[in-house]
Amino acid sequence: MKFIRSISFLSIILLVLACSRQFEEDTFLRAPETTNEKLPPAALLEDGGFEISYWIDIDLRTNNGRGYWFHTAGLPADSLPTSAQIWGASSRCRFTYHGLSLYVIYHRQFEIDDAKSVFKLWKYHAENMGMKVIPVLVLEDYMPTAAMNFTDTEIGDFAEWLIDSINNQEIGVYDIYSGRQATGTAQNTQLGIMYSRIGNKIVRVGQQPGEAINPYIKRAVQDMWSAECQGKTNALWETPVTYMGTNNWGKNLLLDWVNQRISGDTKPVSYCLIPVAWDYDAPLDPYGYIFPGDDALTNDPPIPGRVTLAHNYIVGAFPGGSSNAKFGGYSCDLKIVQMNSTGNGEANNFYNQLKNDIQYTGYFAGAINEIGDIYSLYDH
Repeated sequence: MKFIRSISFLSIILLVLACSRQFEEDTFLRAPETTNEKLPPAALLEDGGFEISYWIDIDLRTNNGRGYWFHTAGLPADSLPTSAQIWGASSRCRFTYHGLSLYVIYHRQFEIDDAKSVFKLWKYHAENMGMKVIPVLVLEDYMPTAAMNFTDTEIGDFAEWLIDSINNQEIGVYDIYSGRQATGTAQNTQLGIMYSRIGNKIVRVGQQPGEAINPYIKRAVQDMWSAECQGKTNALWETPVTYMGTNNWGKNLLLDWVNQRISGDTKPVSYCLIPVAWDYDAPLDPYGYIFPGDDALTNDPPIPGRVTLAHNYIVGAFPGGSSNAKFGGYSCDLKIVQMNSTGNGEANNFYNQLKNDIQYTGYFAGAINEIGDIYSLYDH
């Protein structure tokens, strides 16, 4: 049984071409408390405070997959975003969707000297709007024969530059697969190099449920995708029926994952609220609990109200709510919106609207707006 997000490699390849073209209910379960709590600005802005953040590609486009789905050596450098485009995207993330942090993701779409110039633009525009930028590096691509995107020398030098020039508190490392940062891996080696150069300032973006947090990691941002997807209706999500011998679906699974971190970790963890779900038109079971595959050509938005329910249960799981030091905050992946917006056939896709400072009105707009409404509770 697969709960953790799995990407359809074939669907990504198609998109690239198109764009170049269970066990008993956990004893910790508790009812959600709808909250209008407001955090003081200092708690949001200082290092270690409650985050409300978005993940966004440094180049603001559905790129050719260089350093992500393909090795860097096999593809030319991608084009650079303009200052005006970064301003537009920052404006929408801040003022429409109420973000206070941006995880700007770089997987060597273009070379490091260009990346330095572009990161400076992100910092300039975001900070002028009251946000902070956390630069995020994808250390290893997702080819079947995965390769590192940086040499050991490059990663140490670049990490030090990012701390000196972009964010003196944190750098992110991105991976949505389990196990690739375990002891003995190439990523673990590079994390050790980064740690030796910049200290305890590394954030894992894309931490998987049940996966141990690497010792070099300061805090984690955890993927919650399938626990929020499960259930064709909100009733089936919030009150899961017993299926295949378990009712550990939907809300129960989500709280299981949260409580694993509460009881098992000392490092803060932030939790992702999903703007894209899976295909509810082709369920593999009567309830929409079984993972049908992650296909950017057919994925649906989450059921309306689902993200708000997830928020209520997550914040309700923590004694003291968002003031609890183990509750790092909320995050949201905008990369997946772009990929699925394009897969859904939107000619004026998500990033095109965002970077032109136009409010997105496509298929996934309801979910993005719902997340923005939740963030607004913590933005003042």
